[in-house]
Amino acid sequence: MTYKSKQPSALEALRAACAILADLEPDTTNDTETLGLWGAVHKRLWQLNRDRTSLDGALRALERGFYIRNDYYNGINLAYLLNERALEQTDLAEATADFILARRVRREVHDIAEAWWKDASKPGSDQPRDRIYWALATLAEAALGLGDEEECKRWLEEATALKPPPAGWMIESSETQLASLRKILEDAASKGIPLQAPPVGTGGGG
Repeated sequence: MTYKSKQPSALEALRAACAILADLEPDTTNDTETLGLWGAVHKRLWQLNRDRTSLDGALRALERGFYIRNDYYNGINLAYLLNERALEQTDLAEATADFILARRVRREVHDIAEAWWKDASKPGSDQPRDRIYWALATLAEAALGLGDEEECKRWLEEATALKPPPAGWMIESSETQLASLRKILEDAASKGIPLQAPPVGTGGGG
């Protein structure tokens, strides 16, 4: 894919990818592959230049892709970027809303990926190893985002124990993503953003 070439530079490669994808009308298309690519390119643009327009473009594409296809790839990236946007909000209520929405998306993603894994792990299944790895890595990230470090560790160990072993870059990518998510959660806590909605009935009043 053009944006992964980083030639002649990472930014120029991403801009070239945007130009190619623009012909596929990403703002109106219902093609989830196009939406996933558009979201991925804009996610990387956001990470490079911290341009809020890129972040919002990525979120719109990933949200549409997730709700059309109900897939864990678009969903896990949507949840992550909702957390990123929360840190950019100047209003605590808006930041909290983004975190709550991210948790809801992660719960859905967890259920989708876990159901897929149960089918893929049945005797006779011939799912590609790489696809199995990313499903397990998604479960690890979803667990971390939902505050369950032990479950995150369990899924990641299961992913890295696949035979033949996953490629080194895949494991490194997952570990980098998890480290980034931990940093986001730490930053959110330091800013006073609630990482989850309070239990019903815990407010004041009698």
